[in-house]
Amino acid sequence: MLLDFRFKNYLSFAEECDFTMLANADKSHENNLIVEGKERVSKARMIYGANASGKSSFIKAMLFVSAYIANSNSLLEKMPIRVVPFKFCNDCFNKPSEFYIKFIREGLKYAYRFSCTRDKVIDERLDIYYTSKPTMIFNRTDTVNYEFNKDSKLLNDLKTKNLENKLFLVTTAAWNYEKTKPVVDYLLNTIMVALDIDSLWKITLDKIYENNEIQAYKEFCLRILNNADLSIGDFTMDAKKLKDMGKGGEIVTEVLRVVAKENEAANIELDNINIYDFKTFHDIKDGEESKRYGLNLVEESLGTIQMFKYSPLLYYVFKEGKVLFIDEIDKSLHPLSVEYLVKMFFNKDINRHNAQLIANTHDTNLLNLDIFRRDDIWFTEKDYESGKTEMFSLADFSPRKSENIEKAYLLGRYGAIPFIKVE
Repeated sequence: MLLDFRFKNYLSFAEECDFTMLANADKSHENNLIVEGKERVSKARMIYGANASGKSSFIKAMLFVSAYIANSNSLLEKMPIRVVPFKFCNDCFNKPSEFYIKFIREGLKYAYRFSCTRDKVIDERLDIYYTSKPTMIFNRTDTVNYEFNKDSKLLNDLKTKNLENKLFLVTTAAWNYEKTKPVVDYLLNTIMVALDIDSLWKITLDKIYENNEIQAYKEFCLRILNNADLSIGDFTMDAKKLKDMGKGGEIVTEVLRVVAKENEAANIELDNINIYDFKTFHDIKDGEESKRYGLNLVEESLGTIQMFKYSPLLYYVFKEGKVLFIDEIDKSLHPLSVEYLVKMFFNKDINRHNAQLIANTHDTNLLNLDIFRRDDIWFTEKDYESGKTEMFSLADFSPRKSENIEKAYLLGRYGAIPFIKVE
C-alpha cells in the first residue's frame, strides 16, 4: 500500500514534488479509503493539467525508480545511471536527483530514499517502522560512507560488493538480506507503471499463460467488457511461438533480429516470443433468432481494443493488490468507460486486496465530488518562464462539497489549464 512518493530534480520537476495517498481529515467517501491501523489511505487519485505541464513526468519518475531497482545489479563499473535531471538550469544537470517512497507491506511500514547523478549514487537510506518510530537499517552518504544499525558484520561485507553506481538496497537483496528483500520485491512486483500499455499487455498475457490462469482471466475480462457495455459475448485467445508462425513469423523475426543486432541470446529469446491472436464474438439479433458473429480484435474499435489491453493488467492488479500508475487513462475511451474503470478500485467486491490507482487524464467528467474526495484530485502546473512543474491537490483550495469542480477547473479557478491565445 503506497503512502507517499516524493522526488526532486527529475524531468520538469526542479523542486520537490510531494505526493501522498494519505487521506486528510475530510470524512467524505470513507468507503473509498483503505484503513490500516491509524493510516487512512486513498484507493485512487487522479491528476489533471495542461499538455506539457508534467503529468507524464510524474508517472515517469515512478517508472525510473522501478526500472533502476530492476537494473541496478546489471550495471558495470562506470556505466551511467539513466536519470534525467531538470534541464532548464545551468547547474541542475550536475546536481543529484532525489527520490523517496513510503509504503506498507504485510503490516510493516518502510521508508526508502536515494539520490543520484548519472555517475553515482550520492545518498541512500532505508528505515523500517517496527514501532511508531523508524528504525534505520542502513544510511549511505557521500556515495561510499555507510552506517548500519544492526547486522553490521554482514552489511560491512556486502558494501564491498557494491559499486558507486549501484543501489545498496538491491545489492543486499541480491545476497538475500532479509530486511531489504521486501522493499525490492515491492518496488519490482507491487508497483506497476503503465506508460506503454502495449508492452505491459504482452508481459501480463505471458504471465497468464505461464500461470495457467486463462479461464480465470477470461471470466474477469468478460465481466469488464459486459459491464462497460461492449456487447462481446465471448472471445478466444490463442498463443503461438514466433518460430511456429511460418513465413509471416520469419519476416517479423528477421526485422527483430536486425533490431537486436544479431545478438545470439536475443535471437534465441525472439524465437520463443508468444504472439497472441484474439477473436471476439458478438451475439446479434436477426428477427427472433440470435446469431453469433466473430471479429478479429484489430477489427474492433480503438476503445474496445484499449479495454482488452487494460484487462490483464487489472486482473493482476486486483488479484495481487498492486499499485497501478497509468499515463493517459482516458486514451481512446469514453468518459463513462473511464469512470467505470476508476470505480472498480472503490468496489470492495472487485478490489478485495486494496489495490491502488494513480492516473493522469484530461477527462473532466471525473472532476466530481460525488465520485472523489477533494484530496483525491491533483493538478500539475508548469511555470512556462522557468519551465518548472508544481504539483498540488484540490484540497488546497478547500472547495465546497456542492461546488461544480469541473466547471471551476475549466474556468481556471485552480490553475493547471492551458492559456489559449485568440488572434
